[in-house]
Amino acid sequence: MKKKPYGLLLAGGKSTRMGRDKADLMIVEGLSMRDRGLELLGAVTEKSYLAIAGDDHRNYDDPTIQDLRENAGPMAGLESAFSHSPETAWLVTACDLPFLTLSTLEYLVEARDTTCDATCFTSRFDGKPEPLCTIYEPSSRAILERELSDGVRCARRFLSTLARKEIKLPELSALDNCNRPEDLEEARLSLSHGRSLKSVLVEYCGVLREDAGCHSEEFQTRSVTVAGLWEELRMSRRLSLEIDSVKVAINDEFRSWNQPLAEEDKVTLFPPFAGG
Repeated sequence: MKKKPYGLLLAGGKSTRMGRDKADLMIVEGLSMRDRGLELLGAVTEKSYLAIAGDDHRNYDDPTIQDLRENAGPMAGLESAFSHSPETAWLVTACDLPFLTLSTLEYLVEARDTTCDATCFTSRFDGKPEPLCTIYEPSSRAILERELSDGVRCARRFLSTLARKEIKLPELSALDNCNRPEDLEEARLSLSHGRSLKSVLVEYCGVLREDAGCHSEEFQTRSVTVAGLWEELRMSRRLSLEIDSVKVAINDEFRSWNQPLAEEDKVTLFPPFAGG
């Protein structure tokens, strides 16, 4: 019988794009994303810890593990976790995954292969390994230390160096994250009202047309708001711009990113206009 992994909820980021600590945000059921994440991890792991920045001196109700180094992102959290318990496997998740469910974590734990360095999901957008909902075995520790020593700070790049078992997400949106206020609104509306499949016409302008490789396309989406659609398009079409530099029109009228989507809407995406 496999020994249960320990759980690590990553909450040491600066939340720059959100403008406030993402872990404190409430999504549903009166739980912060921090509390919800720890609750989910606690159901499938032996023990669970909150990974926090080295300069975070707040008092928490839950056990914490502080980063041992600065500016190393999720890899710093995993390094500190292995320093805390080097012979234990760690199930690492991010605190900003509002669509993550217990059944998804149970699926990951059941699929775990202890002969590999890691067991992970693959991205629904590009098929690459997802590092922030992954079980890292003790065998990955030496490789982690080597990568950090070589200056690697990208968690996905680190995961790509490991011998790993890759599995597909049982719930496609489970690892959609929440980085901006627009993402937060999408999550809240989706979780409170549900999502339904709809078809929209997307028109690309300027550099976005070059990125997408087409002028327009019919796109199937379950997103509730235009912001949710944008994130799907940004990831799947590898769009080069961030949401705050793009304007959107719905049926030829400029709208905010929180505008709800309807069946057969025409969504036009505009890059920054020349001279402004």
